[in-house]
Amino acid sequence: MIKRKNKPGLLSQPFTAPLLSLACALFNTGCTELNSEEPIVPSTPVSSTTIISDKPPFALTLAQVKEWSPNSTLSTASNVSSVPLANRRPTFLNAAQKSLDTSVKVLYAPDGMNNFSNYLTTQESFNLYNFTHWPYIDVLNWFAGTADHTVQIPAKPWVETAHKNGVKVIGSVFFAIDQWGGNPATMELFLEQDDQGHFIFADQLIRIADYYGFDGWLINQETHLTSIKDENNNLVKDEKDPETGKRLAKQLLTFMKYLTAKAPKEMEIHWYDSMVMSGEVKWQNALNDNNKMFLQDDVASADAIFLNYWWDQPMIQNSHQKALEIGRSPYDVYVGADLWPSRTAQKAFENDTWIDDLFVENGTRGLGSIALFAPNFNYNYDSPNSTLPSPYANFKEHPERVMSFYEGEQQLFGGDDLNPFYPDEGWKGIGRYVPAKTTLTTLPFETTFNTGQGKKRVEEGVLLSGEWTDIRQQSPLPTWQFAVLSNNNQTTKADNLIVKNVRYDFDTVFDGGSSLLLENTQTDFDIDIPLYGTFLSLKNPFSLNVVFSGDSSGTQVYLDLENRGRAFFDLSSPSASVKTINSWTSVTFDLSEFEGMTIQKIGIVQQASTNRSASLNIGRLSIQ
Repeated sequence: MIKRKNKPGLLSQPFTAPLLSLACALFNTGCTELNSEEPIVPSTPVSSTTIISDKPPFALTLAQVKEWSPNSTLSTASNVSSVPLANRRPTFLNAAQKSLDTSVKVLYAPDGMNNFSNYLTTQESFNLYNFTHWPYIDVLNWFAGTADHTVQIPAKPWVETAHKNGVKVIGSVFFAIDQWGGNPATMELFLEQDDQGHFIFADQLIRIADYYGFDGWLINQETHLTSIKDENNNLVKDEKDPETGKRLAKQLLTFMKYLTAKAPKEMEIHWYDSMVMSGEVKWQNALNDNNKMFLQDDVASADAIFLNYWWDQPMIQNSHQKALEIGRSPYDVYVGADLWPSRTAQKAFENDTWIDDLFVENGTRGLGSIALFAPNFNYNYDSPNSTLPSPYANFKEHPERVMSFYEGEQQLFGGDDLNPFYPDEGWKGIGRYVPAKTTLTTLPFETTFNTGQGKKRVEEGVLLSGEWTDIRQQSPLPTWQFAVLSNNNQTTKADNLIVKNVRYDFDTVFDGGSSLLLENTQTDFDIDIPLYGTFLSLKNPFSLNVVFSGDSSGTQVYLDLENRGRAFFDLSSPSASVKTINSWTSVTFDLSEFEGMTIQKIGIVQQASTNRSASLNIGRLSIQ
């Protein structure tokens, strides 16, 4: 640990960012200085009472894990996910993206999922945590844990929605820092073996993940195994037990090999870069000789390693080479990026160059994969300038900041101008380096642009109830949120600002909790909005249906057809079949002439107009 001075509530060099941010949140207290070597992180408020935090079925102590079975009171069939993991393929927004590295994977780890996403049924609250950019991530880590509740289990609504989008979900096994309740005795219990030498808890972890239908575990071991605790679990200062530390570390490595070997092929076991073979917690911030054995020893010890955050490009280059040296793919190495705004490692949008260090050859070849930690800055971090528009919306406390909440996530993936099509001068966005992936490979297709939450709940234009959240009800959402380009051949910042005129609308809703809003934009050039990347084969006669409200003049939906080009469908066309559904207009177009063709993109074009009278809401778009 590097010695440093800290200001209360700030972390100058967050080597322990995941752990201490969790500790502050989980004990519902501001972090106070533990000693001159320990960092300080701001506290996180307790989440809504609608969330089932730190109790079964989502959170288990080791004693509960040992006793767990599908038939016990510690489990519930209502959390079993039945949606299989969807297949998906890379899809490219423009020609330049075809040179991007499709092997780079992205792990997404919101900090404290147990505090704001543990629900099984529809919640009567609008401002709960949500996520929409599934095409850009590969693994969702249910990052959570306390000193007592070691095992954290993902919630079914999130697992099923992730699987629909081709994204794996892994739970967390968390061993806390000594000062916050961590104890080597906990690890001693965890490493118990039966008479046949089987690791009891490894078998139980596999059993739990298999029963609930999620995809594996992150092992987050941050307890100094050389520490000595008294009978009250207080740290005995200036005393260490190095022999116990080495013994437990060696046994934990054996455990990791056992768990990785025995887990089904489709499960993923990840190791967080923390402990070394002495049993001490020493973040390496790279894959090197001190931690390589936790990825690959004589056999695989894990499917992936999540590196800590204080790295530079030479360290990542060396990690890349070390992975190859030990016979592993560099893409099994997830380079950590701590995005939390009050810490300084990869501080969201203020540090806008860190991602460049992970890529070479002009950003087209990755040196490894990426682990995005604490991307929930748009949900429960309050900017000091909270009265101003900001991606740090603190949506948790301020539901009126819903657009800042959504734009914060959009900025993370689309760049500072919120538009993934154009390059940015500052933060370029994950989508500049990692192409989107789509699950839209078979028909029928339908979306109501429902993000899975709303100020009201609506069914085909009829109001059913008030505010709600349930991510399981989320529609297939646009691949690119929101790419907007024009035919005036301009790529200036001013031109890019037109992206703000495309967004989700939670006030005018056809079905679910939101619709797609194209705000009234008076321009002298056409605007092109590519929405979905697809591989949809029109093997049978299908029809295109669009339900909208507002001014549709000059607006066309288009299908980009392989080897054919675009087919346009004017929403005001007299040839369309038109009807009214509770004040919304429904238009249907016959697609039989395109039978046998493949749809590569679905988008919208708005023609140049200086007299468009109103905005346009798209409430449903389907091909069936």
